[in-house]
Amino acid sequence: MSYDETNLPRKVIKYLDEINSDKNLKDAFYYCDVDIYDVNEINKFKEDELWFEDMCGPGSPNYDIKPFARDASGGLWVVLNNEKIGYIGTEGECGIVARNIDEFMNVVATLKIGFISELSDEKSFYKIFEEQNKEFKSSEVLNSFIEKNCFEKDPSKIYHILKLGMTTKPFFLIKGKEGYLDSYSLFGLDDGQKSLEKFIKDYCN
Repeated sequence: MSYDETNLPRKVIKYLDEINSDKNLKDAFYYCDVDIYDVNEINKFKEDELWFEDMCGPGSPNYDIKPFARDASGGLWVVLNNEKIGYIGTEGECGIVARNIDEFMNVVATLKIGFISELSDEKSFYKIFEEQNKEFKSSEVLNSFIEKNCFEKDPSKIYHILKLGMTTKPFFLIKGKEGYLDSYSLFGLDDGQKSLEKFIKDYCN
């Protein structure tokens, strides 16, 4: 069944069709902690008006949200307005992880994970990059995916892509209602995105 039957943007559909039609590629993304939903699962979110409150409690997100995958903890990878890619965790955290689906797929295929919450200076990132690739080793199916889509492989460029995504404004936030707390940044538990703002101040100027 094609993802054309969902309400996802065309570029997202292209990638999901490609991944879902290749079991090895889908398994590779699963091991990168991005478990792609099938068409029926995606459409259930569209039909279920209560899924958001069941997961996040009463609250108002500042973006439209369209889930397309989950991670091992039950967190969701979601498409936001203007095709930004966001993440909603199960412990009250959320944020933007990529400016678009191309950059999200590039990061996952090369870094072997969707985002790094301890993103700091470039030197520290290189260490994480090396550890991730050592742990997962070479993946022929991901390498083919990278080549086919002309993705960046240089760690310094991947760091730049990731940094631009996770510092995109306006930040993706969920305002709590009925006594529920507001969401907090993917950079750690804080009130008012303090650690994210500090990262922008220290490393993005």
